[in-house]
Amino acid sequence: MRHLVAAAVVSAGLLAACSSSNDAATSTTSTAANTEAADPTAPHRLTFTTNDGTQVDYVLLIPPGRVAGVPGKVIWAFPPGGQDIDLAEQLVNEKYREEALARGYVVFSPAAPKGNLFYTDSSAALVPELLDMAATLFPPDGGRFDLIGVSNGGLSAFRAAIEHPDRFRSLVVFPGYSPNGADDPALAKLKGIGVAMFVGGNDSGWLDSSTKTRDVLKAQGNKVELTVIAGQGHILGDALPGKDLFDALERVRG
Repeated sequence: MRHLVAAAVVSAGLLAACSSSNDAATSTTSTAANTEAADPTAPHRLTFTTNDGTQVDYVLLIPPGRVAGVPGKVIWAFPPGGQDIDLAEQLVNEKYREEALARGYVVFSPAAPKGNLFYTDSSAALVPELLDMAATLFPPDGGRFDLIGVSNGGLSAFRAAIEHPDRFRSLVVFPGYSPNGADDPALAKLKGIGVAMFVGGNDSGWLDSSTKTRDVLKAQGNKVELTVIAGQGHILGDALPGKDLFDALERVRG
């Protein structure tokens, strides 16, 4: 049986952490635990155990005033590269934190279990259960998450949105496209989901795939944006401020 555990009460509201096992529920405290008393908006590192026993580490960011169990804006964010927990936390801190806190978004960012990236079959199969866990703690308004991914996380985000289109209201990648290619016929499943894509002007392969994906989505009636950032390669860094990312999300979200 799965269990939900209240991990901490912070001044901004209730931080609920989730884990499951055959015998007891446990939670993993944040690596920033020593500073959380001083800064209750610091991201938390937690662990969730799926029904098949897979342990998934994730980062959770809670804005001031958000209370567990109450619907609101929630982002599901796939990290890039090897999708490890350090990279997930780094991206939450550097790219999402300021705007998410200011605009009232809870952010969940999972690490790939056993290094199996979230666009591969084994980890992609865990996504529905992970989303259910997140929705139990902080329900997304209207039952749908905003979805963000970068690079390998962008590929992961497209796969998640294609396989579970009813779970998402927006898809933002920087960069990203379907792991089955820009001409993936399954892109038709994204109809009704707002999509915003960012890509570096010098990132030739990803630029080509992003452009083709934009054209396919536009032709099927999606609200879609593609922003090409001149002079940039694959890693956009400071060339894509968090404000621009969240502004695009809010323009396309359904």
